[in-house]
Amino acid sequence: MPPDRPGTAGAAAPAVRRLVDGLAALTRVAIFVLAVTMLLALTLQVFMRFVVGNPLAWSEEVALTCFSWAMLLAIALGVREGIHVRMDLFTERLPPAGRRFLERAVALGVVAFGFALAWAGGRYVLDSLGTTSAAIGFPVGWLYASAPVCGTLVVVFGLEQALFGRAPAAAP
Repeated sequence: MPPDRPGTAGAAAPAVRRLVDGLAALTRVAIFVLAVTMLLALTLQVFMRFVVGNPLAWSEEVALTCFSWAMLLAIALGVREGIHVRMDLFTERLPPAGRRFLERAVALGVVAFGFALAWAGGRYVLDSLGTTSAAIGFPVGWLYASAPVCGTLVVVFGLEQALFGRAPAAAP
């Protein structure tokens, strides 16, 4: 759909793209902060274990939680930026209209996966209510919440692709 036709999904594209751009930027920042926190916790653990001789009890749980969140957020961001592996041998042989149709159908399949991940992850979080981690004692639901958050982001980013096509390449 041409973006300049009033009354179509294309008319909303610039506003939606700005909102999703902001969400993607926030996701990028969260991934960076989580990765740095994970590396700092692991570095401190190595220092405390091998230099001081007194290992930390909490660093492994912090690193695991940060790693899980960072990876699942990165999966969702990869959907937005189109960096996941794909085979395009077939799509390259299609006419432009067929290619657009197939890409949007695939995007809707990704949306369905995101819904499934968000739903199943949400149920897992609910099942873990009241459970705490061994070393730190924080609710393990915070760790498991990365799955429904990732699923929700996959839905948002996949819908953006299905409605408006691929997002412009992210600036480095």
